[in-house]
Amino acid sequence: MKPSTKATLMALTGYSIWGFSFLFSKLAIGAATPFVMLAVRFIVAFLTLNLLVLTGKMDFDLKGKAIGPLLLLGLVQPGLYFIFETYGIALTSSSFAGVMIGLVPVVGLAFGALVLKEPCTLRQVICAVASIVGVMMTTVGGLGNISLPGTLLLAGAVMCAVLFNSISRGASKQFTAFERTYVMFALGSVIYLVIAMIENRGDLTVFTTALSSPGFLIAVFYLAVPSSVCAFLLINSAVNELSVGKISVFNNFATVISVPAGILIMKDSFTVLQLVGIVVILLSVFGVSYQKSEPVSAEKE
Repeated sequence: MKPSTKATLMALTGYSIWGFSFLFSKLAIGAATPFVMLAVRFIVAFLTLNLLVLTGKMDFDLKGKAIGPLLLLGLVQPGLYFIFETYGIALTSSSFAGVMIGLVPVVGLAFGALVLKEPCTLRQVICAVASIVGVMMTTVGGLGNISLPGTLLLAGAVMCAVLFNSISRGASKQFTAFERTYVMFALGSVIYLVIAMIENRGDLTVFTTALSSPGFLIAVFYLAVPSSVCAFLLINSAVNELSVGKISVFNNFATVISVPAGILIMKDSFTVLQLVGIVVILLSVFGVSYQKSEPVSAEKE
């Protein structure tokens, strides 16, 4: 199997796992605030990574390496990303937030082409724009509440998603996918534990109350292990082979999973327009993954 094909399958699997995370996040937030949930999620994920190291399943060695890029990676994702996303959704609507996050493919392609000088094809651009249209089709009932602060925060989340792919790709030359993920979760644990403690004025009972809920435990296990450990390891591995512009398009594949999951599990409504939107997203991802047109840019990999 070609490295690029393997990386594409890793990206699709990782974003598929994230597609179910929305359902489990809703379940977890029913028993705790978003930041308490995030603190527990990344603490459990970080402990899981340490367990893999202690049992000899994974190697971890940062000796003699400059960890600056890893600290920046962890600050961007999961640090700033979830802060921007959480407050952005709070100040707008989930529908509008979905459309804003759907901009990641276009921003990723633009960032890759203009800043990183990655080759960009016309088909990639068309597919990136089409994937946004697909996300909008799956967002039925209008965009709801829209505010400037909320829009700016969501725009920050979009940039964090793009920068995460870029920084991780650059760091892959010196650090393994596991080492990158390890430092990301270490910072995520600290950041969200501090925020949760400040939010609740040092009241630890918010954690014990949440952990006493069976629904919260099930949700946080999925969010910590499959959705954090497995998905981030897959994505961090995929960026070793895929350009920032290409892997950014896979971001909207999570919508392809989240919509049917909501219908089957949460009994959400479903329309023909949503079905068309899912098909458009799938075709867009396929178009980017298997494009054969010549790069528009004069530079080639």
